[in-house]
Amino acid sequence: MIKRSTIIAAAIALTGCGGGAEDQASAPTAVADAGSGAMGTIVSGAKGMGVSIDDLPEFVEVPKGVRAITNIRMKDDNKAGGTLTLETSQTPADLVAFYRASMARHGLAIGLETTSSQMVQLMGESEDKTKTLMVTVLTDEEGGTTLNLVHSRTMS
Repeated sequence: MIKRSTIIAAAIALTGCGGGAEDQASAPTAVADAGSGAMGTIVSGAKGMGVSIDDLPEFVEVPKGVRAITNIRMKDDNKAGGTLTLETSQTPADLVAFYRASMARHGLAIGLETTSSQMVQLMGESEDKTKTLMVTVLTDEEGGTTLNLVHSRTMS
């Protein structure tokens, strides 16, 4: 049985995976000088504090009826991204269908798909490798659904 707080913590920890300057952000509240090439992390909200999701890139769509829990944004010299955690009453099957269609609309090819009893994960990437989106749909022992979106893009 996986606890929701454990799932969210693990999902946030995944944002640091991938190497490079991104690994320099050691905690979600760390802020570094983005102009120096170090990773800058900005927490735009915490649970219950009115988390904004207005600043998402165009390829990161959010289904209707979700509640934002966290939105962590990161920016480096030529890369930007973040992790968005949401709660929803939608079924995992509906969410997977939504993100399959969304990724197709935005030119992201699904290169990885993982399914287990409490998790479905899709990883999409643009052909030119400038945009990536990892969608993780998690269900807990009470039947609640948490959606985690990890996105990145190369900026010109």
